Amino acid sequence: MSKIITLVGLLAIVWFGFRLLSKVQRQRQEALRRHGGVKANPKGGTTARGKAAASDTQEMAKCDVCGVYVAAGSGRCGTPGCPR
Repeated sequence: MSKIITLVGLLAIVWFGFRLLSKVQRQRQEALRRHGGVKANPKGGTTARGKAAASDTQEMAKCDVCGVYVAAGSGRCGTPGCPR
């Protein structure tokens, strides 16, 4: 009889543990949604901030003389020894 009671007790502990973990995970996801965090998209990639980060990129242009990539529209590449 004591083995059955112990087994039921262990099962109850595991069940309540999983419930607690799922509740914590739901709260964490809800907090990310509320604060605009990065949330994984089920189809791959990211949403919200992933798109915003992509729009913060800057075009690069290759220096004709030394081949170093610099921001488009900048005057000099800044590489020592480059005549540009």
